[in-house]
Amino acid sequence: MLYDPKWKRRLDPFSLASLIAWLDAQDPAAEYCYSNTGECLLARYFAERGFNKVIMAARFFYHFPPPGAAYDIAFLPPHFNDIAKGAVRTFGAALARARALAAAEQVAA
Repeated sequence: MLYDPKWKRRLDPFSLASLIAWLDAQDPAAEYCYSNTGECLLARYFAERGFNKVIMAARFFYHFPPPGAAYDIAFLPPHFNDIAKGAVRTFGAALARARALAAAEQVAA
């Protein structure tokens, strides 16, 4: 079988669909610490999406580009923090919140 470059297609890391796909691949029972700015749900998500040395804040995150460059700031889509900060902090609960938001956005469209 020949290689197809579409097999490595990556979703926009700032899209809700991308976050849902990533959450769907996590252990739904695994818990995360919302207040650990370097290891929280969103820090792990963005690190796995190729961002370097992610440090989260509520509305944005810092990340460090290649050596010798200053840090960058990327702003979060408004719903990302809401998905991560829910009362139940398991990946399965975050996935449920993300899917509910996606369904609500479809109805509103």
